[in-house]
Amino acid sequence: MNTLCENTLPAIAVDSKPTYDRSKLAPAIVHIGLGHFHRSHFLTYLDTLLQKGLAGCGVFETDIMPINPAFRSNLEKQDYLYSVIALGPDGSRSVRINGPILGYANAQTEPEIVLQKLVSPETKLVTMTVTEKGYTYSDDKQMLNWDDPSVKSDLEGNAVWPKTMVGFVSLALQKRMEAGMPLTIMSCDNIPENGKVLKRCILQFCGKKYPGLVDWVEKNVAFPCTMVDRITPGTTKTDLETIEGYGYHDDCPVHCEDFIQWVIEDDKKTDIPDFSQAGAMLVKDVKPYELMKIRLLNGSHSALSYPSYLMGITQVDKAATDPLIHAFIRKRYMEEITKTLPPVPGIDVEAYKDKLLSRFSNAFIADTILRLASDGSKKIANAISKPLIEAIHHGYEHRAMVFALAVWARFCEGKDEQGKVLPLDDPKKDALVAASHDAHEFLALAGISGLSRPEEGALEQLFRTYGEAIRKQGVKKALSEFLR
Repeated sequence: MNTLCENTLPAIAVDSKPTYDRSKLAPAIVHIGLGHFHRSHFLTYLDTLLQKGLAGCGVFETDIMPINPAFRSNLEKQDYLYSVIALGPDGSRSVRINGPILGYANAQTEPEIVLQKLVSPETKLVTMTVTEKGYTYSDDKQMLNWDDPSVKSDLEGNAVWPKTMVGFVSLALQKRMEAGMPLTIMSCDNIPENGKVLKRCILQFCGKKYPGLVDWVEKNVAFPCTMVDRITPGTTKTDLETIEGYGYHDDCPVHCEDFIQWVIEDDKKTDIPDFSQAGAMLVKDVKPYELMKIRLLNGSHSALSYPSYLMGITQVDKAATDPLIHAFIRKRYMEEITKTLPPVPGIDVEAYKDKLLSRFSNAFIADTILRLASDGSKKIANAISKPLIEAIHHGYEHRAMVFALAVWARFCEGKDEQGKVLPLDDPKKDALVAASHDAHEFLALAGISGLSRPEEGALEQLFRTYGEAIRKQGVKKALSEFLR
C-alpha cells in the first residue's frame, strides 16, 4: 500500500485533493503552532481557495514549543500532505487531502530558520494557534504575566533565543521595522478579542524590551480579531485504518466534525487572502460571534465535562445524549448564557444552540470528556465566569452557571465518588485543589471579581449550597434535584 506523498497523490481517490501546482506556491504565510485544529481549520480554508484558483500562497509551519519528532518526520516524508476526515452526526464521511504546507522548522532546534521566515520580505501574514497558555497572558490583569519564568528570561536576555511566542514575534518585528516591512498577524486561537489580546501582549513586551518599536507596531502591524470553530479531537488508530480503506497510508491524518466556521474582522489594513470565497464570514465586529461561541460552545463543554466525568461518562457524545446532562445544558445553562449575549447579526441563536447539541452528540467524532476538562482555569474564566458576573449585575437567572462551577470544584477535590484519583490537568492544579472547599478562594481562582459585597456573599452562599448537595448526594442526584 502506497504512503501518501507527492508521487502517489495522482493515484489516490478521495473527495478532494490538490490539483494546484504546489511547487509554485509563494511562501507568504508563516504559522505558529502546527496542531490538529490548525490542520482541520485554517489549512482547509486555504486549501479550498487554492483549489478554486483564488490564492497562490502556501504556509511555512513553525512551533515555539517542542513537537513530536515522529509526527514531524512522518509529515516530511509525506511532502507535508495529510488527510482530513470530516465526520457528520448522521455517519456521513468525507476525506480530503490538504496541500498548503510548504515546510517546517521548530524554534527549539532551528531558531535561525524560524526567525528568517518571520522576517522574510515574502512573508505577508503570520497566523497562530498556540492556545491560551501560549500568550503567557494574565486575563484578570489584562497584561502579560511578568512573573512567568519564560517571559522573565526573554526580557532579561539570559537565553540566546526567546522562549515565548511573544518574545519571538517581537524580535521578528524589531527586524522587520529595521527593514521597513509591515505585517499582518492573525490569531486563530479561541480567546475573546484574540487580535486585541495579541496586540496588547506584543506592545507590552516591546514597551520593556524594544521601546523604540512600539510606535512602529501601532502604525504598521495589523492584528485582526477572528472567531474559529471546528471540533477536532486527537488522531486515533481508527483514523489510520479509515484512510487505509481508501487504498493508501497516511501517518498524519486529522479527524474532525463536518461543521466548520470562521468569522474574520474585515479590516482593510490587513493583508490576507479573501477567505470569504472559501466560506468564512467577514464582519465589522467579531465580538458578538466570539461571545456566542465561547460562552455557548466552550462554556457548555466545560459545564458538561465535570458532571459527566463524575457520573462515569467519558465520551462527549454519551454526555450530550444523557437525559440529565442534556436537560441541564440545553434547558438551563444555555438559556442563562443567552441572556448575556448581544445580538449576533445573521445568526439564529436558538438554532445555533440546537446545532451545538447535535454537534456534541456526534458519536463519530469520539471526543473525550477529559479533553474538555483540561485547563479549566484558563477556559472557565472567559466562558463561564464573565457571563456569570454580567448576569449577577443585571439580575438575570444564573443558578446553572453557579452549579457548573460547584461541580468543577468537586472535580478539583481530586477523587471521584468511588475514591478513584481524578486526572486533573490544569496549570493551577495545586491552587484549585487547595481551594476546592473554600468558596471565596475557589471563585477567585475561577475569575470571579468586581462584585459588590452583597452580590459576592449571595454567590458564595449559593455555591456552598450546591457544593454541599453534590458532596452529600453525589453529582447525579444533586443534578436531578437541581433540574426539578
